[in-house]
Amino acid sequence: MGRGIRRLLLLLILLVALGVRLWGITNPLLDDQAWRQADTASMSTHMLGHLTDLPSVFMPQLNYDGVAPQKVELEFPFLPYLLAWTWTLFGWADIWGRLWSVALSLVTVGGIYVLGRKMFTDRAGLYAAAIYALMPLSIYYGRVVMPEPMAQAWSVWALAAIWSWRNAQKESGIWPVGLLMAGAILAKLPQLMLFPVALLLGFWPLNPKRMTQLVGYSMIVLVPPMVYYLWVHFNVTSASQFVSGILTGQVADTGNLNWKLLIKNVRRGFTDSILLLSGAGLGRLLFFRSPVRRALVVWGAIAVLYIGVVCARIPLDYYLVPVLPLAALLAAYALDGIKDLPLTVLIILLLLLVNRGSYTYLTPKYQWNQAYLSQADWLKDYTSASSVLVLSDPAPMTFYYARRVGFRLANVSDEANPFKVLQQFPGDYFIQLPNSAHQELFWKKVRNCYPEVGPGIFDLKNPKLSEFVPLKLRIEPSEKITANLLLRRGRREIHGE
Repeated sequence: MGRGIRRLLLLLILLVALGVRLWGITNPLLDDQAWRQADTASMSTHMLGHLTDLPSVFMPQLNYDGVAPQKVELEFPFLPYLLAWTWTLFGWADIWGRLWSVALSLVTVGGIYVLGRKMFTDRAGLYAAAIYALMPLSIYYGRVVMPEPMAQAWSVWALAAIWSWRNAQKESGIWPVGLLMAGAILAKLPQLMLFPVALLLGFWPLNPKRMTQLVGYSMIVLVPPMVYYLWVHFNVTSASQFVSGILTGQVADTGNLNWKLLIKNVRRGFTDSILLLSGAGLGRLLFFRSPVRRALVVWGAIAVLYIGVVCARIPLDYYLVPVLPLAALLAAYALDGIKDLPLTVLIILLLLLVNRGSYTYLTPKYQWNQAYLSQADWLKDYTSASSVLVLSDPAPMTFYYARRVGFRLANVSDEANPFKVLQQFPGDYFIQLPNSAHQELFWKKVRNCYPEVGPGIFDLKNPKLSEFVPLKLRIEPSEKITANLLLRRGRREIHGE
């Protein structure tokens, strides 16, 4: 295959990848995985005006749970930092975060092509890039404001770099190769599973003359993530240790296995055809000699262990994203074994025909609820910037869009006295989130306790005359009239009346 044709095909793959990732590009960060997307963007808001305050700018902060932004233990904020600079230069808009993620996803597609080409053949590189670009999970999580697009880009190019370095037989230049893998682990801790794969690609079979380079590479890869995660771990409260909390809580919980949901996520996210091709590619690796056989087989074993230990316990499909590059490479290797071009084209057409309905499950992922924005707009217009909110449910997106801080209710029974529950928080307003898990019984008691001053927004500072509220804390009738007038005014403005 000539270089010109190869570049043209790669360009075509990148354009197709771009096109499918632009679907829903103007959505606010309220579609599927809104919680994680809003958290990522919220970190950017706290960086504004402090972009050169190193290293404190890299300490993640979120708008919950407290009366001020809280330091939290999360991944290194590569994307939030880029987003904060973009907002500084071009103004705040959610689309900037999505555009960064799409760009990083295209970088990953290019990296998959390079990795497949260097491991196998030019054709295999193109197959791998096309497969990765079109897998359903890759499409959706290639345009979300989350760490995944950044982590994928770092990871794929880190593997391509270590394989190229090894083949070039260089005596120097290992430190930038190591920094790529360190960046991948900093961006998303599960990428640590690629470290053994990188060691096999770069240093197996072990040559005693390369021991110094092996040790140097390992130090470059592991020390920066260790320093960062220890730094954030010991500078946040135990309640804000999210990364270690996931490891010691959800991952270590052997009673929280959901195999049925895991299998559904795998089949929908990868498609049956790609899973079948990946299995065929792994079989070909086992029966035919390849310089990357050991590394890819180990990668496959680690991936199976990761899926069984982590993904089976955490029922969120984006935890499967780190496995996508391996599936694409193995599927491409299977297709590359078919030397007859017409037969290859026929198989690809059949795969497209079989998978034509595989993308319908993505449609609900792009849906979002306008009510979140309506509430946030009201809060920005009619409450003080220093107001403290209490949200009815754990989802924190309202904090991001209202630019407020506060608390969230969790594990509160509908039978509970809302006044006693809410008095535990130093909040100004209680927010009834859209699609709240609380039933009407709970909200009836809330309305009996507090005036509704905005759409689903209750004033906690002025409790009403109610059997649930102590006498000394009840408001006068004149204050109730004022609250009702403000409520009607807010509703008219939100609905354009």
